[in-house]
Amino acid sequence: MHRSFLAVSAFWLFFVHFAFAQISSLEDLQELLTAQNSAAAATATVSAPRTLNNPNVFYANPGPWGKLRCAYIYLEAPKSLVDNFPLPNSKPRWAFPEGFSSELPALFQRAGLSNAMIAGLLDPKTVVLADGMMYLFPRIADLESMSSESRTVIYTELSKLPENEFHMDPVLIIGQSVQEWYRTSKLRPELVSKIEQLTYKRGETLAFSDIPLLLNYAQGDSEARAMFKAMTRTRGLMVKIEVDRSTNVDELVNYWTLGIGIRRKDVEPLVQSIIDTDGIEALPLSHMLPALVRKLLYTYPSLDMAKHGIMPDCHWSSLNFFNYDPHEYLLDSRLATSAVLEKFEPVEPPYKYGDILFFLSRDTGDAFHSCVYLADDLVYTKNGRNLLSPWLIMKRQDVEKVYLYRGDGRVQGFRLKKEVLK
Repeated sequence: MHRSFLAVSAFWLFFVHFAFAQISSLEDLQELLTAQNSAAAATATVSAPRTLNNPNVFYANPGPWGKLRCAYIYLEAPKSLVDNFPLPNSKPRWAFPEGFSSELPALFQRAGLSNAMIAGLLDPKTVVLADGMMYLFPRIADLESMSSESRTVIYTELSKLPENEFHMDPVLIIGQSVQEWYRTSKLRPELVSKIEQLTYKRGETLAFSDIPLLLNYAQGDSEARAMFKAMTRTRGLMVKIEVDRSTNVDELVNYWTLGIGIRRKDVEPLVQSIIDTDGIEALPLSHMLPALVRKLLYTYPSLDMAKHGIMPDCHWSSLNFFNYDPHEYLLDSRLATSAVLEKFEPVEPPYKYGDILFFLSRDTGDAFHSCVYLADDLVYTKNGRNLLSPWLIMKRQDVEKVYLYRGDGRVQGFRLKKEVLK
């Protein structure tokens, strides 16, 4: 969402998964949210159904969760955070195990590289052998001449090793074109076009790994850091619940209080007040969520969270969903697993609010990601154990594109046992 950046690779293990503190353009967010119609008329009559012309704004499917209006927003890590990390070397580098050297010609031929490029890559005068690794240094012109298909073949192999930090954890562009993804960024159009030229397919998403190459086009240190910041961009959802006099308040409140009245005394008066007040027709979904989630949503981990020696990850975030104060023992994967076994039971779709969706390896059964189901396949997620991964609301399908692209995983739902809820 995964990014010495604390060793360069640690930072990029941050990347997939992204960062916070400022929405890249407040004006753009305002433009998205103004796609909603003007407030209800002073007569307080029930308004007619709205139509949306902005492709970045959509309604979730109807259900007991109410009428949810969703708007895509883009977050980037704040400058104050990015500036704490050194910029990577601008010289592109590929790392392979030394024992893999005999297979490299076949790999490069399968990828469709020219004989001249293969000869240049494998020239003994430019290859570096160290600590059992073989380092190749492709020329910028050769990298830029590669097709997207060639990148997919080679970068998939490179992604198997942490030495290739930008390939193991590339920038992921989900559900959008490169131009749309960076439309509100501060990047020059030429740089966005260069990123577009160098993207490749990783499952159903576009991926970009050539960060070092891109830095060669920086016009100075400040732009290099701006480029670096733009690479942390991620997409989440701002969700609001639209209510009016036709809203079934009991059904709505019942859904968001798990049918047992959790926080009902807090959310029911708020929903009713929105309905009764002219000129207000929606409330942010965050008001319906537990206190800790409201505190964390759309933010990044603070440095003081590292005081426990390990940063919060997806499992810590999911298992603490209903806790007013976080239970820090859940940072321990062994104890977190024990908590799941003791307090949760496996469930199949359709999922309900508060269910934890674990992404499991088909081979080992290990959970490599988790998120919390909210409604209509909207989930609460933190994509990575690092400073640059914010807490977000995303489409479940988008999270699956990040974590299930290899086809070797599955999703299993878990629900708090009734006796735990009481």
